[in-house]
Amino acid sequence: MCEGEGKVPSSEAHFEDFVDPRRWRRFEDYAKLVAGELDADVATLARENARIRQEARDLLKRDFTVSKVGADELAWAEEKLFSEAVCGIDGTQAVYPMLSGVRCQIGVAAVSYHNKRTEGVVFISEQQISAEETTILGILKRRKKSEKLVSRMLIRAIMFYMERQHALSRSEEWVLFNGPLVPYELRTGIGSFRALDPCLHICEQVITRKTAAGVIANSSDYELLSLGLALEPGEYVRLKSLKVDLDEYLEESGLRGNDRKRMAQFNEQFATQVDVGLYRAGGKAYIFHAHTDCFDDAARIVMRDSMFQPLRSYPLLIDYADALCARMLSSADFKRMVDVKLAKVGNLEFEQSEGELRRR
Repeated sequence: MCEGEGKVPSSEAHFEDFVDPRRWRRFEDYAKLVAGELDADVATLARENARIRQEARDLLKRDFTVSKVGADELAWAEEKLFSEAVCGIDGTQAVYPMLSGVRCQIGVAAVSYHNKRTEGVVFISEQQISAEETTILGILKRRKKSEKLVSRMLIRAIMFYMERQHALSRSEEWVLFNGPLVPYELRTGIGSFRALDPCLHICEQVITRKTAAGVIANSSDYELLSLGLALEPGEYVRLKSLKVDLDEYLEESGLRGNDRKRMAQFNEQFATQVDVGLYRAGGKAYIFHAHTDCFDDAARIVMRDSMFQPLRSYPLLIDYADALCARMLSSADFKRMVDVKLAKVGNLEFEQSEGELRRR
């Protein structure tokens, strides 16, 4: 191996370091060496995690209150879960892109352990909301990317909005959401749709009910998640107000005029009522959001429900709602249905994505 091969300088790595031909190998040589490189890399990770586990615990105990959910509290939470006092909510989306715009199926399901469930589904397409064009130039212009109205952001905003609408219609005392209580998509306004006010309004209603929690399955806040190494199973910690995050978002959002004022008002009046915490029920730690007044009770319910699946350590009731969505509103089934409809009108090969036609 040439000197420096396979290594990147530990400080101030540059793009040129990664494209240096000395680092690149033939497939056969790479197959022989990659296991050793992974061993070294993972060993470094393990040392870092061990240090976090030890030193971050001291930090958490010094600057925060680390709470342990005891046996009596777990029993209380279990009684809530199995007495029809808690429901889990999740949504799903299936998107089929076409030259004329996406076709999309959005579904939401809410369910309790008494199998009391509600669900809703809607079909949305670009054709439904775009002005009808009769000239060829008008049709082609409507197909420009800049002219498209149905975006992934809009689709997710509709899904999150309907999750919260379903939650407000449920009779259970508690509701568990998959994700933040105030998702990013409900804070953007969705451009010309001017959705900020209705989206924030429904978030305000969820926060006002107090007995709602959001558990973030796929957070990119790796710094906070890494602190979970310092928690023992059954422990949680309250870290900060949601206002801290949303004030930071507001400064970077680009919102202007009335939208900026509306978001700032929300931060002052409602984000201050929500706290951000970290809990660990088993092998993994998760960030969660809950009302300040009910934070400890929310942590106990989330903790107990997560303990039903120790490996994933995530609330089973939310996964139950997710499984219901996946079974009843399969993305693959929706795409196959669109394929069949396109084939019937002789447009399948032209409209189907390149990835679907690629040989593997």
